[in-house]
Order: sequence, then structure tokens, then C-alpha cells
Amino acid sequence: MEKLNLLVLSDDLDLRIEIKNLVADEDFAISGYSGFTAEGKTKTVNKYPEIVLCAIRGDVPDTVFSFVQDLLTVARGMIAILANDKINVELVNKAAQYGIRKVLPIDGIGQEEFSQSIKTVYELERQRVLDTNEGKKVRCKAIGFFGGKGGTGKTTLATGVAAQLARAGKRVMLLDLDLQFGDVLMALDLDTKNSIVDLVQDRGGITIENINGFSVEHSTGMSVLCAPKSSEYADFVTAEHVEKIIDIMRPYYEYIIIDLPSSFNDTTITACENCEEIFLIYNNEMLSLNNAKVCYTILDQLHQREKIRIVINKAEKSLVKSEDFEEMFQMPVFATVPADYSAALLSINKGQAITVAQPKSTAAKEIARMAEKIISIHTGIEPVKDKPEKKKLFFKKS
Repeated sequence: MEKLNLLVLSDDLDLRIEIKNLVADEDFAISGYSGFTAEGKTKTVNKYPEIVLCAIRGDVPDTVFSFVQDLLTVARGMIAILANDKINVELVNKAAQYGIRKVLPIDGIGQEEFSQSIKTVYELERQRVLDTNEGKKVRCKAIGFFGGKGGTGKTTLATGVAAQLARAGKRVMLLDLDLQFGDVLMALDLDTKNSIVDLVQDRGGITIENINGFSVEHSTGMSVLCAPKSSEYADFVTAEHVEKIIDIMRPYYEYIIIDLPSSFNDTTITACENCEEIFLIYNNEMLSLNNAKVCYTILDQLHQREKIRIVINKAEKSLVKSEDFEEMFQMPVFATVPADYSAALLSINKGQAITVAQPKSTAAKEIARMAEKIISIHTGIEPVKDKPEKKKLFFKKS
């Protein structure tokens, strides 16, 4: 089961830490923290968590109840839970009137009981939705593609997966955040003078209209926001720009695929913090294995470990196997893409995603399966398997 996406609303920083410790369960992923402000409402709606946990000590003001009510009106499908230290019948009844599904104690409750109570509320609500045939809105998923060293093929995978998702009818934005050496523009043979730098410098500010205006539509239907053509412009894009761009795009796209640089900086870290998943792209050789360990440690220190997915690209016979990555990181390899240099070279020369240029190649087929797996995990809908081709029968003439 995919982790339950939970967002914590509280103006008390110490209380946020207490709540984080209470939901330190492998079934949860805390997508962020915010206060009961207009900014908090925007952030919550854009991230579209399954659960919004409101944490308050003392009396709960009417403004908080009104805030939650407005939030649930704008973002249908989210479940609101209140955590408080002064629970009584009046509070529980009032919370129910405003759409809050459960009131949980902050003090005197263990981690297991607290987490299980949230899961129970989620399961009951999910069953209610199924019983009433209400459709569940699929929230946007931002996925970062990161390789700690050059040559791992992260751009080939990012463009291939993005193209495949778009061909599956999904609304996709491909964002090239390799601001110094990004080559998505060339890899997809796109003709545009605009880039993310033009967006952040525009007088109109970062709006969805400007994002659409400065991005370019690919033949597969996905939108692409390119990196600047010259590395000297990289510093014009800040971490704050990156966070705002991703937040604004969320309501309009099902998938935001981010091609990250091969190094950690402020914009990379911010992008990782705003992603639901981070695909570490590596090859099955010793230098990659060692580099993967370093990157994993850094992401762990940044509290991003639960988002990591390991992908082995250009896989071929080697002393270093997928099992070595799995044993080191104690997680299954998400996908293994075989080495197919001729298909990759041809797709680059054509300026097309490998899944478009060489769809029957072994690498493209695995990337297509990778996209299907992403959709399946995200939506809970299993991909439709192709029917096996019927064998033709040949009869000898008598």
C-alpha cells in the first residue's frame, strides 16, 4: 500500500514536533507543516494530502473551525482530524459539525494507538466513498530523477517516463532543473527561446498562465519547462522560485517529472523536499554503488529517505548486481533498465524520447513498464496487460 500522505496544521512549532513523533510510522508520509493561514490553505490544497491533522493545545478558536470548513469545501476528499489536549463532548460535537472526522488526544496516548486511530478513520472514510460511488481526486505527484554522478542516463529515463505518462493520457509537466547543464531541450529537439529563467524574471510573476506561456508543448502532449541555454543564468533561479513553481503547478498536472542536476545545492534540496518520490538513477558498477551510498546518506540527513526509489539503468553483466543495491539500502530496486546503447544513441540523434523513437527496444519497454508501475501505485489501478499475439499457423500444400 502506498503511504498515507499527511499534512500537519499547527501554529505551535513544539507541537508540530510532538505530532511528528506520534506518527513516526512507516505507513505515513508527512508532506509538510503549515499554520492556519491563507498560505497554509494554498499549500494544503496544492499538496492534496489524504489526511489533514490539525493540532492545537487549549481551547480551539472558531477561526480554526471555519478554516477547516473552508479547506474541506475547496479540497474535497481530504480527511480532517483534530488533535487536542482538552477533549470533551462539546468539542467533539462541534468538530463534527465542521466536517472533522475524529478528535484525538495529544497527551497520554502512545504512538501505535495514535497512528492506528488515524488509519481506522481513513479506512472507514475510504469505504464510505466506495459505498456512495464518489470519485477520488488523484492528487499531483512530483517525481525527481537524480543521479549523483554524470552519465547514469537520468535524463533519458526522465524524458522517457514523462513521454510515456503523457501518451497514457496523463497531464504531465517535465521540469528541467539541471540549471547549468540541462539538456532536455536538445534531448527532445524542442524549439523554444523561453526557459525557467524567463519565467522567474517576468514582471507578471510566477502564475499558472506564465508557466504555460514559458513552457513548450511536446508532440506527446506533455508540457516542458526548459533549463536556460547558458549556465551563466543558473543563479537567477532560487530555491524559493522552485518551491513556488511546483506548488502552483500541482492543481493543473497529475505528474511533475523533474530532471535534477547531479549535485546537491539549494534548488536541488528544495525540489527533493517538494517531491513525493526521488528516483536515484545508477548503473550496476562499483563507482555508482559507492556514489549511491553517499547520496542516500545525504537524503537521509535531509529527512527524505522514505521518498527514495532505486533505479538501475544501463544494466549489464557485472560483479555489482541489483541485489547489492537492495542489500545496502534495505529496499527493493524499483526498476532495472537494460543497457541498449544503440537505441539510446538513435533516440538522442533523433531528438526524441527513447519510448517514442525506439518503442520496441528492450530499454524502452522497461521504461514503459516503469511508467505503468508509477501510475498503478499512484492511482491504485492495475495496468491493462496486452493480450499475447496469436501464432500464425502454416500448412504445407499437399
